[in-house]
Amino acid sequence: MSDPELDFMAVWEAEVGERPVGHSHFWERALSRRQLVARGAGLAGVAMSSAFAWPGVGLAASRAPAGAPRPIPRGTTIDGLGLFHFYFPTAPNPAGSNDVIANGHGDPSTITDFNGFLGVGEFAGGTGKDQNGRTLYWAADVRFMDGEYVDLNGRHQQGAFAFV
Repeated sequence: MSDPELDFMAVWEAEVGERPVGHSHFWERALSRRQLVARGAGLAGVAMSSAFAWPGVGLAASRAPAGAPRPIPRGTTIDGLGLFHFYFPTAPNPAGSNDVIANGHGDPSTITDFNGFLGVGEFAGGTGKDQNGRTLYWAADVRFMDGEYVDLNGRHQQGAFAFV
């Protein structure tokens, strides 16, 4: 099996030549697709576990700080966990809800009164096995929002947000 790092370097040298790029040790730190996906999945896992460790952070408080955005009024109800102010991109989803972004019944934004750029990405993921042989599943719903919104105090604010 060939090394992806060396394959990429060979293609680069064939197209560009041997012109120096960056530091001399640039190719020592290049990531393969497998390494990039694995590190991205690890980062998504950390972000996801953080949300369960501190569930109060994602909920709108009754006395929100200045500039806090107003969440969308509805969302997805997950059994045993309650209402979350977001919709899954497509069905089927873990909550089993039919209100999703793809069929027009769900809002891609997580902020009410938002005007700006929004991106949504759904990664179907895959399966793996843990050290005990149990099958594990992973998937990711990643979004970004950048623009103007009306905060909980009725003032216009600028901001950039990410949802993983």
